[in-house]
Amino acid sequence: MKTYFLLVSVAGVPKILSDFIPDIGMASLAASLIEHGHKVKILDLNLPSLCSEIITPDIKETLEKFSKKVFIENEKPGLMDIFVLKRISRHIEKAKKNYCNRLKIFLSELVERENVRAVGFKLWAGEGFTWSLEAGKYLKKKHPGVKVFGGGPQVDIFGQDIYKAGDFFDALCYCEGEESITQLANFVHGGEKLENIPNIIFRGKSGETVKTPRKHIYDLDSLPLPVYSPEVYVDIGKKLKMLILEESRGCPNSCNFCIHPVKSGKRRTKSVQKVINEIKEYGKRYGVRIFKYAGSSTPGCFMEEVARKIIEEKIDIKYTGFGHVNDFNVDFALLKQSGCESIFFGVESANEQILKKGMNKNLRKEDMERVLQKCKQSGIFTVASIIYPAPFETEETGKETLNFMKKVLPDSVLVQFPGIYPGTTWFKNHEKFNFRFLVDKEDYPFRVMTYQIKNLFPPRYWDPLPYTVNGKPFKVFASQTGSMQKELNRMGVETSISDETYILFTLSRYSTIKDFLNANRCFFYSGDSLRLSEEIEYINGKAGIG
Repeated sequence: MKTYFLLVSVAGVPKILSDFIPDIGMASLAASLIEHGHKVKILDLNLPSLCSEIITPDIKETLEKFSKKVFIENEKPGLMDIFVLKRISRHIEKAKKNYCNRLKIFLSELVERENVRAVGFKLWAGEGFTWSLEAGKYLKKKHPGVKVFGGGPQVDIFGQDIYKAGDFFDALCYCEGEESITQLANFVHGGEKLENIPNIIFRGKSGETVKTPRKHIYDLDSLPLPVYSPEVYVDIGKKLKMLILEESRGCPNSCNFCIHPVKSGKRRTKSVQKVINEIKEYGKRYGVRIFKYAGSSTPGCFMEEVARKIIEEKIDIKYTGFGHVNDFNVDFALLKQSGCESIFFGVESANEQILKKGMNKNLRKEDMERVLQKCKQSGIFTVASIIYPAPFETEETGKETLNFMKKVLPDSVLVQFPGIYPGTTWFKNHEKFNFRFLVDKEDYPFRVMTYQIKNLFPPRYWDPLPYTVNGKPFKVFASQTGSMQKELNRMGVETSISDETYILFTLSRYSTIKDFLNANRCFFYSGDSLRLSEEIEYINGKAGIG
């Protein structure tokens, strides 16, 4: 028996251009549902139009002037600017509530009009999480016969704690969903029992939380190609013509701060020929030739093998991906020749003691230096990330990281403060790593799960996160993060260009990366959905085949 499944994703107000890359997770779930005879529609609401839904015309002009002043003319905001922004921020929060109400009604009407029997929400952080919960609760009340499910990043991180925020879900899906969702579709019409479905969390008859066993998919070659056709993926033409290319799942590393090994297990890769075939098929079906590897740590030797095949078969593509320093003894010139435009490396710190003791990363400074320099010398845009301040960070270790970056000079260094997520080693043994919760550990997941970022302001203006780092409260350690970014900027190192941002820049109308970044900052800050749509259209014209 067929089930009509609606997959919904709304991550919140878009903040960067890569937010408009099509969602491989939902496209993969759709492919599995279709393969098993079910009907599915993807409603990916992460579109430029969402910006103008929240930033309404009455405040757009003010934000345009402010963003031009700050991002183009490099002027510091004054006290009056902050006062105005606080007023506008209250207006935006009201607009978000209004949008959420419109979303609830829109989804309800769609479910009724098209006789949808199951709705699956991809749960993100921040306002996207709030909107999805409000919409799901509304649907369950208006259409009690419709099954409502949740999946995505928040479920992998917070698991059963999500029921504290939304007790209406019929089931939550964690880990990998291709097999689970087809069984959930059977459950909808009575053909399956929840307790027999892997990778889900649900409420038992007496209200207790039940978590079924984790089950990974080991033969990745057996998975159907993700579906991006317009009859399934609504408004796909408004998204970027760049796709995530899934070459692997899982990770061989066990970094203390990372949920990925817990979520996805040890690394499994597709065959090289499968990846090549998918690249060709994406080009044939959808006219796409721009890709980002999905893996959190794509093996260098694997990327090298694929690169050789790309060159041998004269496939015209551009791509980017993540790399691990210890796994990247590769011919970077070969990667560049095959179309590799950028690579992201997780460095986190230049101090080997912090890396080992605080993060469980066995990296040597000389290896990081060698790999990053080779990558950059080959002409590949080289991105490094650091977590600052890290556990056990001191003024001296911070200087050591700065001096390392000054010597190596990656093209971009992304800096973030440490985040503590349930399921990670940092969370389980927080005191061991110089973290202290300011709320009860049992309450911490709910506080972080529902945390809202203030879009108009830098972190020092956000509500404090409920933990300390090395004895420092949020506003202090967030300020240290900002100071590290400023020091890197003074050295001439960019701190806001990700690997996918760079590849999109190469297809844009801008002659310099600085102009590209500043223009897009203004578009997003002022909610200029028209200019963002024009930007996507231009990039897609350059990115497509033919």
